[in-house]
Amino acid sequence: MEKNIENIAEKALNGRNIRLIDVEIRGERKNKVVEIFVDSPGDLSLDELTEVSREINEIIDGSEVKDEILKVVVSSPGVERPFRYDWQAAKHVNRIFDFGNGDEKQTGKLIKADGDNLVFEIKTGKKETRETAFKFSELELLKVKLPF
Repeated sequence: MEKNIENIAEKALNGRNIRLIDVEIRGERKNKVVEIFVDSPGDLSLDELTEVSREINEIIDGSEVKDEILKVVVSSPGVERPFRYDWQAAKHVNRIFDFGNGDEKQTGKLIKADGDNLVFEIKTGKKETRETAFKFSELELLKVKLPF
């Protein structure tokens, strides 16, 4: 079912500057709740989300999966979800991130994001910092660190 929903979402997003980030399906049998997360390299307005949601629901209503779904929610992914595309990180320059590979996890301020190239400022002491560059494509973890 998830692949069907992904295909439906991609069809609704076709021709728009909005990308599918993730699909989550919860529930069982005919009581499934489908969450579709979308994002855009530019600003994503509430009107655009509403329009995409309406189109996805119309496509689902005409498909074989409609009887299994109780509710469809379309939203932006929020900062608590890991990034799927490098352009998502660029929208969060000057924020604090947790990032790294395997057991090597670090925290630092994203100070530059240029395609696959990310530069973080990492504290090394009370007033000392260093800049470290990473490739977005090589990071296993890249997540905005929430202030609380």
